[in-house]
Amino acid sequence: MREVADATATNTFGDRYVFADLIRTDVSMVVRFNAIFTPRTSLQIYAQPFVAAGRYWGLQEFSTPGAYTFDLYGVDRDSSTYDPAARRFSIDPDGTGAAPLFSVPDPDFNVKSLRVNTVFRWEWRLGSTFYAVWTQQRADFANAGSLALGRDLSSLMRAPADNAFMIKVAYWFSR
Repeated sequence: MREVADATATNTFGDRYVFADLIRTDVSMVVRFNAIFTPRTSLQIYAQPFVAAGRYWGLQEFSTPGAYTFDLYGVDRDSSTYDPAARRFSIDPDGTGAAPLFSVPDPDFNVKSLRVNTVFRWEWRLGSTFYAVWTQQRADFANAGSLALGRDLSSLMRAPADNAFMIKVAYWFSR
C-alpha cells in the first residue's frame, strides 16, 4: 500500500511498509445483441457494465524482514487516526518515541463504468455499405468502500457520458 522512509525502523532497514487487508466485490457482465432485419440491414449492440468496490481495514506494517508477520496499528503499534474530511490516516508508529508521524491516503474505492457500442449496417448496393456507429462511455467513483448494486447502477446512469457518433460509407466502383 505504501512505503515510508523512517530511520528509526531498523527492523526493516529504514523503511516502513504499510499494508491493509482488503474486502473487494466485483460485478460485471458482457451483453451482445445482434439483429438481422434483412440480408442487407443489421444492428449490433455491445454493452459492458462494471462495478467494483473495495474496503481496506487493519492498517499494519512488516515487523520482521524475511517473515510474513505484521504489527497492527492501534494494537501492536501505537496508534492511527482517521480524518474523514481529508480521507487520510495519520499514523504514529511508536507513540512518544523518535519515529515521525506520517499519513496514508484512504485507499477505499468504488469504480463504476459502462461502455456501449452500437453499429447499424446497411448494404444499399452489392459491395456498397453504409455504417452508423454510436459509442458511449460513463464512469463514476462515488461511495468509496461500499457496494450497493441498485445505488451504484443508478449513479452510473446519472454520470456524465462521453458520446461519439461516426459514419462510414464504402462505395464499390465497378463497370
